Amino acid sequence: MSKRVIFFTAGDAMPGFRLAGLEQYSCKKAELEELLLQFVAGREFGLYVIDERLITEDTEATLREMERGLDLVFVIMPPPTRLEEQKEDYALRLLRRAIGYHIQLNV
Repeated sequence: MSKRVIFFTAGDAMPGFRLAGLEQYSCKKAELEELLLQFVAGREFGLYVIDERLITEDTEATLREMERGLDLVFVIMPPPTRLEEQKEDYALRLLRRAIGYHIQLNV
């Protein structure tokens, strides 16, 4: 059985993915973990793409736990525009976690 892809986005991105024919669920930051648990329990989706604006440090830890032992993948999608209060880019956090120390990329 092939698994499907679903996108979790903030409300302002609602029409975008659906117009492209993709499955999308719009939610608030506080609702994300509960929704993910419901969708993961259904086991019909294998790739969960999540808008970075919905992610907190606690959510990242939960995602890592949910990936262990289950046949699914979470991908964090950068926001369409740079957030003012954003301290560190998700890709940099991922690299630091993977290699064990901070590097600076200038692009």
